[in-house]
Amino acid sequence: TTVPNILTLSRIAATPYLSYLLITHHHTKQTSNDLVAGIDTSSATATAAETIATHMDPSSIPLYALSLFLFMGFTDFLDGYIARKFPSTSTVLGTYLDPFADKVFISALSLTLWYTETLPGALVGLWIARDVGIVFSVYYLVKQETLKKIGSGNTYAVMDPQNTPLKVEASLLSKINTSLQIGLIALGIAGEVPAVNIDADLLTSLCWITAGTTVGSTIGYFGGSAFRKSGNK
Repeated sequence: TTVPNILTLSRIAATPYLSYLLITHHHTKQTSNDLVAGIDTSSATATAAETIATHMDPSSIPLYALSLFLFMGFTDFLDGYIARKFPSTSTVLGTYLDPFADKVFISALSLTLWYTETLPGALVGLWIARDVGIVFSVYYLVKQETLKKIGSGNTYAVMDPQNTPLKVEASLLSKINTSLQIGLIALGIAGEVPAVNIDADLLTSLCWITAGTTVGSTIGYFGGSAFRKSGNK
């Protein structure tokens, strides 16, 4: 296991925790609002209720979530940088693991932000459908090429990085799409930080642009142009 792969695995492992933070903050905020709304503000207990609500909705949660998100984004950059700078750490497994981590990361957080009513369901559904389609497409294409190499009677695993003749190489449009998705998620998380005000029109515009790049970048995976020879003999 190489350093880039370890960083990628750490990103996968941290994703559920980040989703948990955002969902916890959402429920806490809702509970706080309901608590305050259900009490007569003219009474002496209203102030106490608001104080309780404030404690139930600490601003540190979204700020911590945003910090974790940025750190995870840094590890994404770092694993790619190390793999390019030190070719001996670059593996065929890594070419599959890194985009898989991105898909887990984006899918989990987009579903979370849909649940918290930050991202529109139609866009999130498009992202999820794309990723599911890509996973099946990658499996099918790699299976076909692997069977050509080792023969249908061989017991090698289809996705065995030591034997598969293909590796994944994302297109420029796919990289742009991933960057836009991550940027949109970042804005969604940042919008929960009390000191940050995200323009609603900006979010809407990014949603439309990302929808377009999502559709366009999918073609490369389905058509096979996102694959290159792995060099395995």
